[in-house]
Amino acid sequence: MLPLKKYFFTDLTEENYNGSLKFPKEEDSMKKNRFLVMIVLFAIFVFSSSFSQDRADRADTKMVSRIWEEGTSRSRVMETLSYLTDVIGPRIPGSPAMKKAYGWAVNKFKEFGMENVAIEPCGEFGLGWSNDYISVHMIEPSYQPIVAYPVPWTSSTKGKISGQPISVEIKAKADFEKYKGKLKGAIVFTQPERKVHPSFEPIAKRFTDKDLKELTEMPIPVKPAKEEEKKPELKWEELEEFYRSEEVGVLVEPSKPSRSDFGTVKVDAYEGGPKNISTPNQNPRIVVAAEHYNRICRIMDLKVPVTLEIEVRNTIYDKDKEGYNVVAEIPGWDKKGELVMLGGHLDCWAAGTGAVDNAAGCAVVMEAIRILKVLGVKPKRTIRAALWTGEEEGYYGSRGYVARHFGDTDKNILKQFDEEAMEKRWRNPLGDSTKIIARPDYNKISGYFNYDNGSGRIRGIYIQENFQVRPIFEEWMKPLQDLGVTTIALQPTEGTDHQPFDWIGIPGFQFIQDPLDYTPALHHTNQDVYDHCVPEDLVQSAIVMAWFVYNTALREEMLPRKPMPIPVETK
Repeated sequence: MLPLKKYFFTDLTEENYNGSLKFPKEEDSMKKNRFLVMIVLFAIFVFSSSFSQDRADRADTKMVSRIWEEGTSRSRVMETLSYLTDVIGPRIPGSPAMKKAYGWAVNKFKEFGMENVAIEPCGEFGLGWSNDYISVHMIEPSYQPIVAYPVPWTSSTKGKISGQPISVEIKAKADFEKYKGKLKGAIVFTQPERKVHPSFEPIAKRFTDKDLKELTEMPIPVKPAKEEEKKPELKWEELEEFYRSEEVGVLVEPSKPSRSDFGTVKVDAYEGGPKNISTPNQNPRIVVAAEHYNRICRIMDLKVPVTLEIEVRNTIYDKDKEGYNVVAEIPGWDKKGELVMLGGHLDCWAAGTGAVDNAAGCAVVMEAIRILKVLGVKPKRTIRAALWTGEEEGYYGSRGYVARHFGDTDKNILKQFDEEAMEKRWRNPLGDSTKIIARPDYNKISGYFNYDNGSGRIRGIYIQENFQVRPIFEEWMKPLQDLGVTTIALQPTEGTDHQPFDWIGIPGFQFIQDPLDYTPALHHTNQDVYDHCVPEDLVQSAIVMAWFVYNTALREEMLPRKPMPIPVETK
């Protein structure tokens, strides 16, 4: 507060004081009093504005206590997670399991009391796929069951294949000649032996104070020197076509070294980019645990005959190529036309059951909105939960949703997504777009909160270079410090469904989560199952997400937005 005393006797000087108090002329005194009143009123206005702004984002500790009590005493998060992973299982978009997941999610949201629950189309995705059966064995020189999984969108074998494997090494088109006419019906090993090394570092970890401090240190972006683009000697579709023309029996490869070994098998489908999900009749292909693959390679190197027996049955679904999201709401009251959203992706890869990536996120989202509903929260803004499809293949569900509900650019960067091109554009996801074509709801969504970095507890939030939300989130995080929620990272994070929101200027955030053993042990592997989710971490995460969503929904103003490099035109 301003030191007001000094303004009241400014006319008392040596000239008007001679032992008795003399006051200045009445006219001068009135002018100065009016001036003083204006200063005092201005000071009160500034102070009260600052105070009211601070108070607007001050934590409602009573509500934190209520969320905590409900979230810890009656949590449903692990029950939700179990049904989605253990009963429904792996969820490739367009598969029967994914359709079952949609129906289950709708029923669960309704059970939790949500309104406007719907399965909503988000644009064409591509082919659906499921694995129905796989059996891989080494019969000779000694019996061994082989740990193996089929690559999504590949075909079945023609019944059971039994025979000796053939090793091939194809790096360029010129290598095709060596194998022409020799691979029909063959079991083809496409890679050499892959060395396995012991790990001397713990696989699982939590963020230390040092780790979290490093996250807060924003690297200054400096444009790197342009590197000469190296084109691959052999395109994915060229190699696929060669093997198809040779009528191979099945292609076999080892699990990639980017993940743990010890029987862990990493299985996804990125080699062909978007062609993976749209190309029918791909060659049968399986990924084998590195230790098992290496044993067979070593036996072949010893010139000892090996007999393998392999059968794979997969199904392609091409009747409905549309992608779908599941949405559910707690309607708002005086600002019900405005929104706050929370989400995670429902799809996953097929070697595990998609627990940490990302049934955990879906369970946290469903639990967070359940908590708010049970507590009878009357939000100003509508709270909308979304379970996305096709995140693993390039954010299909969230991109389609954002484009349909909020807008896109004049170059349709969301509808016609080119991930390879985007990666080459330094700090410019909008490419050569000249404007954002906003739909009416573009200006009605306050923010979106995402959960998709495994099952680790929330330690803070990435604010995507949005300086203006920092003081707001700092206030919200004060009562959560004992839960380990302490860190705000200015730097952006990538690789999940908050990005389509962020790209077109809508505040979209991913929480900072403890890594645990997400990589290298679980991410996109056969070990991505319920058992590797930590119950207390998911309980904490649902509480934190509910708290952030509650505050965003009750806040008088919407969350502030970053300035955009191109204009926004409302359609």
